[in-house]
Amino acid sequence: MAGTPDGDQERDTNRNETPPKRTAIPTANWGLAFDLGLRLGLAIIIGLLIGLAIDNWIGTSPIFTLVGLVLGVAAAFYTIWDVAKQSMNR
Repeated sequence: MAGTPDGDQERDTNRNETPPKRTAIPTANWGLAFDLGLRLGLAIIIGLLIGLAIDNWIGTSPIFTLVGLVLGVAAAFYTIWDVAKQSMNR
């Protein structure tokens, strides 16, 4: 039966189609997330450690530890704000 399509002809037409495109994983976003997380963690830890060191040196209780923690969180948020502003300008 020359005029009717059979299974072999359908398979031949499927072979000529291009395969679906694969989307690339956005690795730049992973790098940005890792960078921001690292900056956030380090800023808080450094502020906390500086506050603890000052408290131990002067002999006060958690006053400078809390001040260091607040300054570390503020520095972390400023860093995140700066990185977000730079990435929006790109």
